[in-house]
This record gives sequence, C-alpha cells and structure tokens, in this order.
Amino acid sequence: MHMSERPQITALIDTYNHERFIAEAIESVLAQDFPASEMEILVVDDGSTDSTPEIVRRYAERVRYIRKENGGQASALNLGFAEARGEIVAMLDGDDVWLPSKISRVAAEFAKEPDAVVVCHPYITWLCDQNVEIEDQTFHPVRGKMPLGQEDLLRYGDYGTCGMALRREAASPLFPLPEGLKIYADTYIVFLAIFVGKVVGIKECLTKYRYHSSNLAAFRESDAVKEKRRWASYVKATEEARKWLDGHNYDAGRPDLAAYLKRHNLVTQMLRFYWDPPGRAEYFRYLRDSQKLYAPLWTLRYRAFRTLLSLAGFALGYHGLAHLQESYRRSRAPLRLRRGLFPAHGAEASLL
Repeated sequence: MHMSERPQITALIDTYNHERFIAEAIESVLAQDFPASEMEILVVDDGSTDSTPEIVRRYAERVRYIRKENGGQASALNLGFAEARGEIVAMLDGDDVWLPSKISRVAAEFAKEPDAVVVCHPYITWLCDQNVEIEDQTFHPVRGKMPLGQEDLLRYGDYGTCGMALRREAASPLFPLPEGLKIYADTYIVFLAIFVGKVVGIKECLTKYRYHSSNLAAFRESDAVKEKRRWASYVKATEEARKWLDGHNYDAGRPDLAAYLKRHNLVTQMLRFYWDPPGRAEYFRYLRDSQKLYAPLWTLRYRAFRTLLSLAGFALGYHGLAHLQESYRRSRAPLRLRRGLFPAHGAEASLL
C-alpha cells in the first residue's frame, strides 16, 4: 500500500515481551477509520526475548519494525520519536489497543487547535482475565497551558501512554526523554507538556488499557517489590521534570507552580505508603495537606467530611482507615448517605 512520504500520523508502538498482545495492538491500529496512506505504523521493540519480533514481522507490509537493546520506556520512545515521520505521534504500548475512531478524533482535535502540543483522552481499563471493562469517569478535559486555572491545575494529569498523542515539532523541547526512566516516561511528558504548549483534553474513551500479570505500573494484587519500583520510578520521573523546569528558569515559588509541585509530592507519598505504611502522625499530616490543597474545589460540607477523615486517619492509622474505606466503598447505603450529607465538587472525592 502506497504511503505518502510525510504521513500525517505516526502510530508509535513501544513493546517489550508482548508476544501475547502485540498482534492485537497492531490490528487495532490497522482497524482505524483513518486513511491508511496518511498513517505510518512504527514498532520499537525494546529488546524482547520472546516471539514478539517474529509476530511483528508478519505485518511487514504495513509496519516499520525497529529492534533495540533493552533500555526501558524512555529509550524506546526516544528512538521512536527520532524515527517518526508523522506530524502527529500517537503512542500505544504493545499490550494495549486503540478503539477504531481513536486517530480520526485525535487528528480532528489537532486540526482545530493548531497550537496544541498534546491531545489527551481517558481510556477503558480492561481486566482481561475477567473480561471486565471499566470506563474512566474521573477524566477532566483540560484545555490550555500554564498558567492554568485552579481546578484545571489540580485535576490535570494521570494520562497514560495510550491516551496521548503529541505534535512532534511542538513537543521537541521535551526530547530526548531522560533515559533512566524505565517506566513512567509518560508521566514526565504529561508533567511538562503544559509548559511547552497547549494541552487539549477530550472526554471520550478511545483506547483500552489492559491489566495483566506483567504490568509494571498498574497491578491489582498487592506486591511490595512492584509497589516500591513504581514509587521509585515516579520519584525519578518527577525529579527529572523538576530539573527541566529549573533548567528553563521556572520559579518553583510562584503560587500555581508551587501547588502543582505539591500535588505531585502528595502522589509520591501515597505511592510510598503502599509498600512503606506511615505512622499515624505522618498519615495525619498527609491527609491534612491533601485537604488544604484541594479544599478550594470542595463544598463546605465536604471539607467538613475530609476533616473527619483526617481525624479518623490519626485515630485508626493508615491500615485502619484503609480497611474502613474499603468497607465503606463496598456498601452503597453509606456512600449515598455521605453524598447527601457531604456533597463533593465533581469527582474530587476520589482524587486522593
């Protein structure tokens, strides 16, 4: 099939030992309702040791395949962006899939927003072992760049690789990504995107993010080793992003940026608590800091509820409150009662 020398879109698939899933990922790109002549498919294999290379080569007529030594997500994306020919680079991990209208919707948004550096959207969490799909109901479609309004500032982010597409030239100040980011290279991109151009969020689930036993950043069962690695990777991603800000002379003391950095500090703490539970005093400070940061988005009654939650955290401790919250979420009656007595603003009750 003939392809223009300068395709509009590069579908960039980064993969590592995805022999069970890579064919489905490629097929989901081939199934897009977008002209094939305007889209190249580039697979960067980060040194797979399984049958991924053989599977990808079956699609040689439509797929450009590049294999490299194992180096992690950032190194794979760096190579992919260096090799990409499209004006827009839409990313996909080799174990996830796009829905058929993904690229046409993303391309339309970029066409409407010529100064957009990134288009983001929510995705469906796919519990493949149970054949269960859960749509993201918390996604907040930010449109803009720094300085953002308060709600946008506190709700922007948490977008995965499969939910992002970048305008290659506009995103170039972010590349090359720090090679030490084995995972969470997408966190680094999202963290900084609002500083290099306009972010455009569209509130449609256009991809399916697959939960499976080999996930590195998301997993359902408690695993201290994975949890510690995830925390360390997040710390690394945010540290590298802050170095970028320092290098570009951003003042970390200005109010909007200070709030943005505080939010990421709280996420870092939360990720550490999974494998290194805090004492009661530290947990109380964390809950109070969270309340202070997000209080402007909440109703007065919901702020009162969060105050009670902070006190409960001090009285019960981390595990005690977690157990209470789990029981509460499983019972609809207490949830309805809380929403009636202490209404939250939007989806903020579930942020932390």
